[in-house]
Order: sequence, then C-alpha cells, then structure tokens
Amino acid sequence: LISDRLDLPISEVFSSLDDQPLASASIAQVHCARLLSGEEVVVKIVRPGIEETVRADIRLLKQLATLLAGSSSLGRRLHPQEVIADYEVVILNELNLLAEAANTTQLRRNFEHSTFLYIPKVYWDFCRTDLIVLERIHGIPVSHTETLIEHQIDLKKLAERGVEIFFQQIFEYNFFHADMHQGNLLINEEGKLVILDFGIMGRLGEKEQNFLAEILWLSLIHI
Repeated sequence: LISDRLDLPISEVFSSLDDQPLASASIAQVHCARLLSGEEVVVKIVRPGIEETVRADIRLLKQLATLLAGSSSLGRRLHPQEVIADYEVVILNELNLLAEAANTTQLRRNFEHSTFLYIPKVYWDFCRTDLIVLERIHGIPVSHTETLIEHQIDLKKLAERGVEIFFQQIFEYNFFHADMHQGNLLINEEGKLVILDFGIMGRLGEKEQNFLAEILWLSLIHI
C-alpha cells in the first residue's frame, strides 16, 4: 500500500519499514522506517476508504442537524448546521496529509531557533496527499510524569514554557497548534518540548486576539 501511494518501490526509498504500526487512529496510522540515507522516520498513511466513510457520516450528521434545527427554538439556538459545517472543514482537511506537511514545515520555520521547542522535519520528496514522511522523534510523553522526574525534568518550568510557547504561537505568529493534548507532546533527548500531529492548526483574527489578551490581562491582575 505504501509503495502504491508513493508510486515507487519500497526498496528505492526505505532500507527498513515496519509492518506493524507504531500508532493507529481512526483516520491514519504510523509506521517506523529508515530512509536509504540513514535517517529514522515515521510514515503516516491515511486508511484506505476512510474518506468515503467520513463523507457518508457527514451527510448523516447534516441531516440530523437539519432535523434538530427545525425541531424547536432550542435546536435553532444551538446552530447545529453551522457546527457540522465547521467540523466538515476540519475533518476533511485532516485527510489531506500535504496540508499537514505544510503546517509542520511552517511551524518548524517559526521556531527554527527556539531553545525549548522542536518541530519534526518533513521529507517532502516522499509526501503525498494520503502519505507523509516525518523525522522520527524519540522522547518521553509529557503524561509520564514519574519518568520525567527521573530524568530531572522540572515540571513547573515545563508547564510555564509550554504556556509561553502556546501564546507565542498565537500572538507572535498567529499560527498555532490547535490539538496540543498530552498525546501530542514529548520531551526529547535534549530536554526540548516536541509537538506532534499537525493536522489541526488555527489562526485568530485581530478581534479574537484582543479578546484573548484582555482575558489574560484580567486574569493576571486578579491573581
């Protein structure tokens, strides 16, 4: 399947490729590999037939949203049709792995000189709409607090830096990772925070940025 997506023999790209996925989710799965040039990488590939399944589910959700909006004033106030329309944009964009590769590259460029944040490299020569190849990162998930403490990671400083990085994404670059849950965060061997999975990114308009800044300011002055 990977060979078909790349339109190249596996032997012309990888010296090794694991059959069993390192990670698997509803939309895609990830396999470990090594390029012929020696770099350790991961290959993320969209599951066969998943787009048809997603589109069928969205059609059903739209029908349900229409029924809900027409059922009562409460249903209309929930704006279910707008909610599903927004969800459709997000989920279909996640299926386009070239968009994820572009997101990864942009955030890597923004934080190229960061002393605390590291973004994986994208191997563009081997990226397709339904497959991308990324630098493999070895690290400790931030949810493994005991292991972090064993490696003398300052959890308080880690939390503070994480917040700083998030707001730097919003206010300095206006391009931020919108799915920064624990499963997408590692601490690498150099002690840097690593973000993974760039399928969902965000931008804020000036009005939203100002509103967020006001909330932060009010929170600070009441501490």
